[in-house]
Order: sequence, then C-alpha cells, then structure tokens
Amino acid sequence: MQILKALVVIMGVLILAGFSFLGVELYKRMSAPNRSSLTAMVPVEPERAAEVTLDVPAGARIGDILVVGNRVLFKVTLPQGPDRLYLMDPRNGAVTATITAGKPLP
Repeated sequence: MQILKALVVIMGVLILAGFSFLGVELYKRMSAPNRSSLTAMVPVEPERAAEVTLDVPAGARIGDILVVGNRVLFKVTLPQGPDRLYLMDPRNGAVTATITAGKPLP
C-alpha cells in the first residue's frame, strides 16, 4: 500500500513538472522579441499562368465548370456534334482526359 502511495506522489510530481516546463517554454516563446522563426514569411514566386489551346471548332462554348480534387472538369458544347468533357490540371494547363458524349462524328 505504501508503494502505491509513493508511485501516486511521484507521478503527480512528474505531471506537475511537465506542465510547469510546458508553461515556461510557452511563455518564453510568446514573449521573445526575436520570434523570427515563427513569423518569417518566405516570398514565393507566383507561377506563370499556363496558356492552353483546345482543339475545338469555331462556335464552341464552354459550359459547366466543376473542380474535382486537384483537377478542373469543364463541358464544351460544340455547334454541330456531341458535347465534350475536358479534365485539366490547373497547375500546368495539361488536358489529362477528353470525353466525347454521344455518337462519334462520321
């Protein structure tokens, strides 16, 4: 029974010491005048926008646009023929898939 009491007291002291250490470190970091490691912002160069040309006939219209994960899905309505769906990666402008709805043109 005395061993159990000693273990409880030792664990209580360890818990208090741990919380005290966390409190002191938190106070030091929050009140430090040179917190440059926490507030330093590294300027990031904006990427140049990719220019993409789709092979659609004149008169085609871009319809619905949907963001799917890290891809953009958009519908192109053709003047004469079936609609097409394009799946594009917006980071580099690459069209990763083209889906034609309906029957193919003869």
